[in-house]
Amino acid sequence: MRTLSATLLAAQKKPARLPYVEATVLDCEQGIKRLSWTRIYDGAEPDNHHGIAFDGQGSMHRVRAGGTSSLYYQKITSPDEESDYSQWTEIATDCAGPCAIAAQGARVYIFYKTTTNVLWKYYSSDYGQNWTNAQLYALADALSLAACWKGTTDIVGCFAATAIKVSAIMLDTATQVATEYYYNHGLDTTYGLGAAYQGGEFPIVLAGKDTDVATGIVDYALYSTALTATNTFLSLRILLSVHDDVSTAFRYPDCHLPVTPQDYETVQLTVVEDYSGTTAYTRPLASHLVKDTQWSSAVITEPRFFLDVSSAYGLRIVTTSDHWWVSTAAGIWTSPRATSTSLDLSPYILQLRQVINHEKPGSLVLILDNSKGYFASPGEGDLASLRFRAEIALKLGYKTTAGDEAAPNLTYWVDGWQWSCHPERSEGSNRSTFTLRCVDLWGLAEAWSARYSLRWNYTAYQPARVWEVLYQYLGRLGIRLWNNAGAPKSYTIDNYYPKFLSRGGTMGDTQLRRLLSFVTDSLVPREALCFAKDLLASEASSYEYENQPGSHAILAGAFADNLTITHAQVSGDTEDTPPVHVREAAFDWDLLALGIDNLRMQYDANLEETDQAARRADALLRGESLSRLVGSNLVIPTNVGQELYDVITISDARCGIDHEKYRVTAIQTDYDRRKGVYDQCLALGAP
Repeated sequence: MRTLSATLLAAQKKPARLPYVEATVLDCEQGIKRLSWTRIYDGAEPDNHHGIAFDGQGSMHRVRAGGTSSLYYQKITSPDEESDYSQWTEIATDCAGPCAIAAQGARVYIFYKTTTNVLWKYYSSDYGQNWTNAQLYALADALSLAACWKGTTDIVGCFAATAIKVSAIMLDTATQVATEYYYNHGLDTTYGLGAAYQGGEFPIVLAGKDTDVATGIVDYALYSTALTATNTFLSLRILLSVHDDVSTAFRYPDCHLPVTPQDYETVQLTVVEDYSGTTAYTRPLASHLVKDTQWSSAVITEPRFFLDVSSAYGLRIVTTSDHWWVSTAAGIWTSPRATSTSLDLSPYILQLRQVINHEKPGSLVLILDNSKGYFASPGEGDLASLRFRAEIALKLGYKTTAGDEAAPNLTYWVDGWQWSCHPERSEGSNRSTFTLRCVDLWGLAEAWSARYSLRWNYTAYQPARVWEVLYQYLGRLGIRLWNNAGAPKSYTIDNYYPKFLSRGGTMGDTQLRRLLSFVTDSLVPREALCFAKDLLASEASSYEYENQPGSHAILAGAFADNLTITHAQVSGDTEDTPPVHVREAAFDWDLLALGIDNLRMQYDANLEETDQAARRADALLRGESLSRLVGSNLVIPTNVGQELYDVITISDARCGIDHEKYRVTAIQTDYDRRKGVYDQCLALGAP
């Protein structure tokens, strides 16, 4: 249960209560600002290797490779939609393709591969007024380059990918001394890389091709790694992958984080999806690191198409103090960094219904007063934040002795809206309302499917426990799985490494339920996060309801008991030759003694050990037991701290219930300002 202040706790137990609710709209994707791109240049330059950077005066510097060993450069002072981006200066005639650019303050550094198969630097220390060129490093066979400054230091990194290794050539611009750090990636080859800087390390994205030695399966993938503060590389982690039988590869990725990111900003990344089938295309995908996660965890949102543009060499992404920028050789797009002003819906709320369910989509419906036409144009003017899938942060509370108090509840996402008019007989006029319909975490999962198959534990590479699979899977929705130290977790969720395949196109909620069927844990939503909690029968009660002075009142209740399964049997097969069959079971002996054998059987080829099978059987029996009390519910004045799967104590002499423990398996909250309604209905399950 959420922690409440003493005054708020007292207010919700009073016989006379005054409700207070808040709802705020933010144009964010699970806490990260959604970028809205505007194209400001649509040129005719041929597609090729390219780069973009901004100096300390705000001037734009671009570089691109030509088709005949030429390297072109341009500088645009005060770039905007009126600037001329078509004028280029040839600065080299020995460019073999790969090139990159970075800038910091007055320093601008261009790196490129020469026709003599070494890396060259072309640099300025006065905002591009004067230039010097020299060899950077004798690195041969670079297939792609990226460049990134190390914060505001004198160090700039030139990152190169070859068929054998990833190299970070760190150049001290004060002394012009270059040092190489490298990582033998073990892939068949590479198709581009990008780099950013974040808190002492350089996050890196790398596209490549890999053949599994054991199976011969060929994968095209987008990987993450990083050059750490100790100048070592993290092992490659797969962000996105496909088998070679779908005619798709990933090429020329990039990633970026502002030098001073805001709370609503994170590492953004992009990569080209190169499809070579009947209707071939090269379209960029966009994604971002999930809010408040570490790059080393490789948890990104599902990559999705975001610009109607074709570019085999991908996009480069950078920021200035006020804008995000992406570019190709022939195009430039920009998006403001600042968030839209949040929209406070609280004064307009006439009615509210919130539904939180067990492992299926919940909802939030807000009926708002539109009598003055305030909500006529969502997405415009004062309503700029109100767009499809904008976030709504809900708070529920009361008017207390300390003033208006509300506890953060859950975050929802706008899924639809409707304008309505209603006759008001008493006033002889029509009432206009604007209704918002919003989805929760499970609603996002129901609407989402992976572009391509996601696999865990099919090889010895990067083993993942159930918790880690959930962590990465929820990340595709932008949801962070929080490791809540105050909530118990099962042994299985931290120690079971399932072979888990989520095929492309499979709905996310189906796969989440399948993952959770492995364990006795459930997902508890809290604001825009969720955490895993083992639903232990021994869990202590967190709150009490009874009709006694000073207690939280009971308005109505129903208490049922039903038969569910009494016997769970789980089986699998080992990988021995021939396979050895594994079978374990869990029993409700009290009901079996009555001759009731309601059997539920489950087969999973992943189950190769008796211990795994036994724990799965326990989870199956335990999960079904939650529904034993279907039909049980409790209607109460809204408890603004109540959470899904809380264990509560109920005493109601009218039904012969005396300090009985139940678990909250669903919550419906209703608020109606005109009727004075502010109630909750709690669905109850076995504790």
